[in-house]
Amino acid sequence: MNRPSFKIFPENAFYSSVSKAFHEVCTNLQAPAGLIAGAFLTALSICAESDVDVLHPSGQISPSSLYIGTIADSGERKTATDKIVLAVIYARDVKAATEHKRAVSAYRADVRYWTAKDAALQRKLVKAISKGDDTDELRLELKEHAEAEPPPPQRQRLVYQSITERPLMEAIQGDSRCIAILSDEGSIVLKGGATNKIAALNKAWDGPSLLTFDRADDSIEARDPRVTVSFMIQEKLFEDFMQKRGGAVRESGFLARFLVCWPASTQGFRFMSLDEPVWDHLKAFHKRMDDLLEATASRREAGDTTRTLLSFSPEAKELWVTVQNAIEPKLQQGGEFQSVRDFASKSMEIAGRLAACMHHFEGVAGNTISMESLQRALSLLQYYFSEYVDLFGSKADLPLEQRDARSLLSYLHSRYWRNGLYAALRSEVRKCGPVRHQGRFDRAIQALTWGGSIGVATDQAHSRKGKLWIHLNPHVFANMGHA
Repeated sequence: MNRPSFKIFPENAFYSSVSKAFHEVCTNLQAPAGLIAGAFLTALSICAESDVDVLHPSGQISPSSLYIGTIADSGERKTATDKIVLAVIYARDVKAATEHKRAVSAYRADVRYWTAKDAALQRKLVKAISKGDDTDELRLELKEHAEAEPPPPQRQRLVYQSITERPLMEAIQGDSRCIAILSDEGSIVLKGGATNKIAALNKAWDGPSLLTFDRADDSIEARDPRVTVSFMIQEKLFEDFMQKRGGAVRESGFLARFLVCWPASTQGFRFMSLDEPVWDHLKAFHKRMDDLLEATASRREAGDTTRTLLSFSPEAKELWVTVQNAIEPKLQQGGEFQSVRDFASKSMEIAGRLAACMHHFEGVAGNTISMESLQRALSLLQYYFSEYVDLFGSKADLPLEQRDARSLLSYLHSRYWRNGLYAALRSEVRKCGPVRHQGRFDRAIQALTWGGSIGVATDQAHSRKGKLWIHLNPHVFANMGHA
């Protein structure tokens, strides 16, 4: 696995309400944009999975839920991002836990009363039998009483972390249960028992009408469940996981279901001010989340577990088919996407899910996914597609010199050009950038210089110190866009 180039996350792909909140969190937290995006997409998935499914132009019906993975080292503010963006989710679980505790107390009291009444009925029955009295009425009463045994309360829990296969099945047991497997310490998710049984999560992704867990003495049935999976994990831990399980998660298609990214670090560039952070847009985002989740909970409490089926408008359907047909030939032997055909073959289904999540969260009128929603989804998909290719695809087989040059070019664009800086201290770039080995760094600088992307010279203002500066070619960097 190779570190991808440093790309710019397309934040404008989100609708305005989400984009503003996203930008606000990026500004205040200064964590990597891709890391923050993963948390926002997790929120959209959780809000949508209970309410909407997607009818793709292929005729396939799929859930709207997403699987998301973010690679980020310690200190990148994974926990802070998770807590801030998903605060509503965790707060609802805390509230549900409190309500469940009260329900358990009431249940225990009901059970004591039921048990006492059961004992009384049995005494009456024994007495009637001993006297030779007619027992038909008592037997009927005892039967009705048995059927009235109070059921244990079910905790309405959304979030799970370390979960093995059986607890996973118990969590989604019943009709149309929806959960999320989340962690800002992704090794908890990846090392959990659920990923030891990849088939269960693969089936959950597909939204099966029936998912079963069978043992000799027990059987658990989950009917039409939905699962969101999202993790943030450190580089070393993810590499360890891929070394041990990489073959299985690729061959089974498990990893191909994920939107995976490895965003550039922001450490060393997170300068603070004395101004109090403003969270106005995030508050609006949280209110929308809470309103959607509360409406879903109320509807399901009333016994309505149906989901709205979103289809594509004629224009969106045409675009979907056009993009799908452009991807398909590239999956062939020797094709551009041959090495990532696992993800590429699922990419348009994921695009449909993204479009459905944004359509639902934004509250777009009607049950038809518009051309605009699909275009926004495709912009997000392009970012994650590129990340997947860089992480697991053929670009990783490029010569080391080319990989270093590409990484360095993207780093200069992300860290300096985008921040209005047109020159960078050479020693600083080597110390903080993606290529730190002296020889490799020198060769990457040389390649970019020969290619005309940069120039290296002693800055006049610093000539007495003899410091070399890397000057960015505006004709190259201005046209890099979202590369």
